[in-house]
Amino acid sequence: MSLDAFPCRTGYLIWLPARLNGKAGGYTIEDTIPIPDGRVVRKKLHFFWLADCSDSMRGKKIATLNQAIREAVPEVQKAVAAYPQVEIVMRAIKFSDTAEWHIGPDPVPVEQFVWPELETAGLTSTAKAIRLLAGELSIERMPRRGLPPVCILISDGFCTDPHEEYENAIAELGKIPWGVKAVRLAIAIGDESDYNETELLRFVNQEQIGLLKAHSPEELVTYIKWASVSASVASSRGRSRDAKSMGEVSNVSLESPPPMITSNTDLF
Repeated sequence: MSLDAFPCRTGYLIWLPARLNGKAGGYTIEDTIPIPDGRVVRKKLHFFWLADCSDSMRGKKIATLNQAIREAVPEVQKAVAAYPQVEIVMRAIKFSDTAEWHIGPDPVPVEQFVWPELETAGLTSTAKAIRLLAGELSIERMPRRGLPPVCILISDGFCTDPHEEYENAIAELGKIPWGVKAVRLAIAIGDESDYNETELLRFVNQEQIGLLKAHSPEELVTYIKWASVSASVASSRGRSRDAKSMGEVSNVSLESPPPMITSNTDLF
């Protein structure tokens, strides 16, 4: 048995016969498209980690990042369980002298996502990482309709790619509909003198959040968990949008991050 479902302004206009809903048949508006056996058509939420593994991340920084992401993934899974119509799939990009897939390019369901240990070496090719992300957010690779992707960039240093290359990567991201609609956050690690705040802020499209600054292992763990869970839940609540409609901005807004109180004796 098939169901007639038509996109409308607030969701899907669906004809439900009496034997499916237990009531008189008729049209109803739903966020998801039910199918006759009682399941719903799940919408994918694409989640991308962009992790700096340059030489300056060695020691406490990379160890904390590895552990924090491992702890964050099950919390994301638990938080989004309240939205059965959403299927989160994750990938991860690592960058040092160049950028490459740490997990990917094929997306992995969050239930099966396992974070391999990141090792450090080399420089900080942030621009190459953003360009790799932009390629995956293209209309050809993403669903035409879907939930806003979540993209979290974590770095402790200045981009070592040429400035023009970084600017071009950010511009490319801003021209892609899914790049615009994505929830894009950045976490800076260490002292403010160690990284380029203006540069990292160019990646962020949540102005009310700004750049998340982790001065200590405790703050880094908290921000990674908060950013991943909050962005995933907010995106899960978002309406399905047409990826080809240009000129829109992300329809996802996050609450403020938790206040930080860190001991001055435990800094990066």
